Amino acid sequence: MRRAAGVAALLAVLGMGVGPVAAAADDPPHAYQRLDRVSAALARDPLFVDPDVGAALDEAERGRVRQAVLKAARQIGTPVYVVVIPNPADSESQGRDDAFLFALHDRSRRDGLYLMVNSRGRLESEAFQVPRDYDYSPLDENEPGSSRPADFDRPFEGLADRLVQRLNGYAVAPTASPSTPRLYSSPDPFGEENKLTPRDAEVSGPLLTGLLLVGPLTAALLYWAGIGVLALVRRRRSVPGEVERHPWAPRKPGMRWLRRNASKELGRLRGLLATAEAERGRPFAVSAYDAAQILYDDAKDDEERAIDLVGVIVLARRGRVALTRNVASPPVPCLVNPLHGDSAGRAYVPKLDGDGVLPKPCPLCGACQQRERRNGLRRHHLMEIGGRPHTAVPGVWRDAAWGASGKKFLPRVMRYLGVE
Repeated sequence: MRRAAGVAALLAVLGMGVGPVAAAADDPPHAYQRLDRVSAALARDPLFVDPDVGAALDEAERGRVRQAVLKAARQIGTPVYVVVIPNPADSESQGRDDAFLFALHDRSRRDGLYLMVNSRGRLESEAFQVPRDYDYSPLDENEPGSSRPADFDRPFEGLADRLVQRLNGYAVAPTASPSTPRLYSSPDPFGEENKLTPRDAEVSGPLLTGLLLVGPLTAALLYWAGIGVLALVRRRRSVPGEVERHPWAPRKPGMRWLRRNASKELGRLRGLLATAEAERGRPFAVSAYDAAQILYDDAKDDEERAIDLVGVIVLARRGRVALTRNVASPPVPCLVNPLHGDSAGRAYVPKLDGDGVLPKPCPLCGACQQRERRNGLRRHHLMEIGGRPHTAVPGVWRDAAWGASGKKFLPRVMRYLGVE
């Protein structure tokens, strides 16, 4: 099982130190043939269009994209590659476009900007040692450079425009020190795709109970053996009393932004759980991680569950605050936009309470408190999901006001996930 493999990997790390995780030695010979084929093609031409999706770009569009690729490469100063290819769930990357790009980079051994479009028209990009600070959040889902097509029934309509826009966005982005992104969770080894995951009740329940009973040191060892050795790689020293502030979080987050940041926040909580000494905050943090990981695995590829990815981010951040401040009940998030982070106080804001779901007074972050004092808050300041204020999206998050209403917030979330 995957967790047994994690134990073996953990023992290896404890004995020899943390290092890069190698590919499984028993992968079948054909495991990486597709990656090698694409890598060889990109060495000859920076645009690769798989024959199975050959209609995605006609000859004129391919010419436009190639010109944009060459222009971006000159301006950025690194190679640029574009791949248009199906990415089914039974592929080496299990349908994860980010995992495909990381694997392609590893196989090709060439740094640069990699863009990928799958058979549904979704656009993914990863920058390896690219000296640019490119922010995805300004990209509205209806803009040409967006991650997804405007019409899911016509996935390749306007694809050339979207690719050119994304390339131009990187080219004109502010310069920054080159860096390599991190893939926070890897696909399962070949042959283990359908084995038990943390979502299964027979794993999640005993795992959580054991953590709370065995003791902090043993619990950390057993838990991270189950999660995998990567939990020990990402370490982060936090300042006691740290308050989470994200005042510039998007008001209308797209799935690409949510998926990326949910993965990032989960990784930060994993690393902190492996190192932090916070006995009062650990039970909440462990429970928050358990719920957030199940949510992420279940919702990351479902366009209808964007609100749950917001929940992943909120849970992971509150888990980290529980550890950094060593508190059993960390602050609830700002209810104007839960992505703003911790609330810093409460205020009565009647214009936000039209549907009667916000607590009175309402928890607000520092930035929203200042806005309320200066000009007053309005409903159009609320975070929107799918074109609706988050307070209009039915479900556990609205009912519990992201933890601000009622008691036993985490048990309510676990019941929502079907885990008793």
